[in-house]
Amino acid sequence: MCFGWGAAHKKKERSLNLSKEIVGRGLSRFLTVLVAALIGALIVAGFKTEALADLDQSLTPKLLSQIFPGAQGIGAVEGQPEAARVLRESDLDGFLTTVGYVFSVGNILKPTGYTGQPFDITVGVDLDGFVTGAVLHSHNEPVFRNTATEMSLEQAISGLVGIDLLSIPLDLPSGYARIGDASALTMLDSIYRAGRSVAVSRELRGPGEREGRRLDVESYQLLDWESLRRSAAIRSILLRNYHVASALEVLGTTFPLTLAEEQSVFAEIYVALATPALIGRNLLGDSFYTEKVKNRTSGQHFVFVAMNGDWVSSEQGVFPPGYVDNSLSRIRLRQGGLVVAPKELLVDEIIVAETANAPELTWAALLQIPEKTEFDATRPWMVEFGVGHHETEATFVVPYTPPPLLVREPLHHLAAVSESRRAGVPPLWVTVWLDQKFLIGILVFSLIVLSVVLVFQGKMARTPKLLTWFRTGFLLFTLVWIGWYAGAQLSVMHLLTFLRAPLLEWSLSSLLLDPLTVIIMSFSALGLIMLGRGVFCGWLCPFGALQELLGQLARRLRFPNIHVPEKLNERLWTVKYVILIALVGISFFDSAHLTYAVEVEPFTTAILFGFARSWPFTIFAIAVLGVGFFIERFFCRYVCPLGAGLSIVGRWHMLEWFRRRPECGANCHICRDLCPVEAISSDGSINMNECFHCLSCQVAFYDDQTCPPLKSQRERHVRALGDVVKDRSAESLTMA
Repeated sequence: MCFGWGAAHKKKERSLNLSKEIVGRGLSRFLTVLVAALIGALIVAGFKTEALADLDQSLTPKLLSQIFPGAQGIGAVEGQPEAARVLRESDLDGFLTTVGYVFSVGNILKPTGYTGQPFDITVGVDLDGFVTGAVLHSHNEPVFRNTATEMSLEQAISGLVGIDLLSIPLDLPSGYARIGDASALTMLDSIYRAGRSVAVSRELRGPGEREGRRLDVESYQLLDWESLRRSAAIRSILLRNYHVASALEVLGTTFPLTLAEEQSVFAEIYVALATPALIGRNLLGDSFYTEKVKNRTSGQHFVFVAMNGDWVSSEQGVFPPGYVDNSLSRIRLRQGGLVVAPKELLVDEIIVAETANAPELTWAALLQIPEKTEFDATRPWMVEFGVGHHETEATFVVPYTPPPLLVREPLHHLAAVSESRRAGVPPLWVTVWLDQKFLIGILVFSLIVLSVVLVFQGKMARTPKLLTWFRTGFLLFTLVWIGWYAGAQLSVMHLLTFLRAPLLEWSLSSLLLDPLTVIIMSFSALGLIMLGRGVFCGWLCPFGALQELLGQLARRLRFPNIHVPEKLNERLWTVKYVILIALVGISFFDSAHLTYAVEVEPFTTAILFGFARSWPFTIFAIAVLGVGFFIERFFCRYVCPLGAGLSIVGRWHMLEWFRRRPECGANCHICRDLCPVEAISSDGSINMNECFHCLSCQVAFYDDQTCPPLKSQRERHVRALGDVVKDRSAESLTMA
């Protein structure tokens, strides 16, 4: 009877193990096919590295209008550094005069991005040293950080209107400074360095001579709409339906259109600074200008905005409801680091004066900018219009530079030029580190706490409940604060950049623009040398933390935990090394593929974008996490190329802090069974290349209720105490 039960039990156990092995083999084949398909698709795609075009060839009229609104001509590309003069008809004599310069960052600096990929930005600068527009039109830079700006790299660069290229240090734009966008900050630094060299060489007006600049609000002459347009007092942008549809499609939002509607005008938007009488009186009329604008307080300014097109409709209301969320709550004003939110703008709907001879306008309004915003009307600025569904919006901008005729300034030009040439400019990364000192303090404190726990891990292992609570809490901190808030997620791109650094014109200053990532990278490197891969992968990787926390949830929900057979488990470990080798090969021999190849890491989707990406990336990330419900840390163990790279380096770690006994693997396999990632082999040794420092084995090592040698020792001790008690009892009876 007993024999039959034992045989049945063994048969059932063999059947269960066979089922698990079949599942494991199926998983292995799935991973192999997935990796092969990914690499094959990348090779077939055949993207080519985009070469930098000469400025005079790439500077089309459309591009010129984007980077320097109101420009009417352009001179030859000349000088050192190379730049082209921007020409506009003079308001006084009608001749073309120089109003600024355009230059190519790529042609001046030959810059490389945060990950060593080359890029090119065309920038316009006026005679005051302010950026009038910037367009990113050549790059293969992976997006590493979007948590702060919530916009694409192209939008982040185009939003740099009003940056002062002659200021020391550079005033960081809003959003860049709070947390930073690693790729965008690198590009901003290049714009500043290249732009400053152009500004100094062309003796543009610097901050010293701009002190005391003022806006001429009194001068007036009767001008109609077309005259104001020609003098660049009114700026405009024409958006057709297909422009909006294309922008929303990039964000994963549909914009239903028929073929006939694509060319329809979604909105023609006009913007002007209405504070000066030359502009405001002509647009608003004498009485309304006197009532609303002339009696303003010092520092208050007014912006005229008018529209035509489908976005505004007199028949359905000013901003009709429909499949696109239209609201004045999406209009913002931006000037360098200053952003005036919609709630700060006071809006008055108006009717344009008849004397202005304006075109038929469906809607017009006067936006009042409060004095407390510290808006500088003598500098370039821009109005942003958001179009989209709910929280998802595409941003379109109308840049504006005040007409030079209305800007009055003191004459200290030679002194300002001399000062600009002598001034020492600190690296941008110094400004970024000082600006993020509070966040740096939080991160450093957390790493000190983690260091204490790792040093005294033996004592922590003796208090399992405290260790469990601490580990869960620290993983939550890693996921929520380090990952989703700060965006400090290391990637295999960091590793590949270091490998290719000798072949690239890449400098450490690019990396230093991301201080939180640098600190985590440095701490992880120290942990790698001391203890191996597990310090970063087990404690500081946000995506790894997400997997482990979801694994804990799966155990609570009683999801089955698939145990991968030891031999199959060891074979699956090699998959991540194959992926790493493939990525290294692509990075050296076909770097144009690299941006797409690194998407094998779902870090960008799950951590940096919070799953707010197009559906293929989101589905891939969710699928990886879904498998993790059944196989603990599935991605970390079998797929992660960064983990593979860390494992290779971590083979030569200095310290062996995990305690083992001779019985481990010989008479006892309890630690092996408890290890959630199966990093302990059948002989009891711990494979530190696969260990994530969860300390489960160390908890068992010090637990006399779990570890058989300790359990036997405790039982012998109890028996010995029992014998002593018996002897003393017998001795007492004898004496009695």
